[in-house]
Amino acid sequence: MSSNKGIHFEVSERKILLRILDVFAVLGGLYVIGYSFEFDYFIVTKENWTWSVVLAVYLTLFGSVFELYDLQKSSQLDTVFRNVILTVSITVLFYLLTPIVTPFLPIKRIQIIYFYLAIIGSIFLWRLVYITFFASSRFYKKVIILGEISNIDNVVNTITESDPNYKIIGFVNSEKLKIDTIKFKGLVEYLPEDLPRIIKTKNVSELVVAITNPNNITAQIYEQLTLLLKQGLTIREYTQVFEEITKRIPVQFVGKDFYKYFPF
Repeated sequence: MSSNKGIHFEVSERKILLRILDVFAVLGGLYVIGYSFEFDYFIVTKENWTWSVVLAVYLTLFGSVFELYDLQKSSQLDTVFRNVILTVSITVLFYLLTPIVTPFLPIKRIQIIYFYLAIIGSIFLWRLVYITFFASSRFYKKVIILGEISNIDNVVNTITESDPNYKIIGFVNSEKLKIDTIKFKGLVEYLPEDLPRIIKTKNVSELVVAITNPNNITAQIYEQLTLLLKQGLTIREYTQVFEEITKRIPVQFVGKDFYKYFPF
């Protein structure tokens, strides 16, 4: 299942890349301002390398705290702006209060404001470029839906309309097969026993469970999900996905939490 993680960007290498580029963007912005304007509080030089290191440590530390490197949230402009403000505010505060390894406070206190705004501007401009040109394609996610045939249409439409980066390649009907079973023609239907093979061949990165009736979680489905979970596949409940991409809760799923029936 390790090969699947290489397809989707929720991996440590991508988060490290964001951290590195954030630091380079900030130091680059401060370098330009330091040599283009009357700004001498923070000068990027070899002699003052400790200033840059401390700033980079604080920036990446508080960026992690305020989810600046959450790959899903880093593709949403409003969320990124809020997280950048929070991260930079705390970073600058701690930086100013750190003695010895950081520069002395400037005589002109307004330079502190310039320092603060320069960091915000540098990160936000770089993240704006990232969201505009890279985020959409990089967050392309192949998923399979597991749920009752009666809800598949609504689930598929909601996910694809709310987040175009989701590509639903098929579904598994959790209801027991009957002679008069309703068929859904919009997607390929797979059998539960085919899940491991399909997930591997189609490079599926996530399985979304949209089961409203716990009785539809058969022993076969339970075993397959347990196996896939142990192999490292991301398995998420539909209400989680729905709330994340729409900022709302699906009324029809309230009180029918999948986690009550499947041990994570």
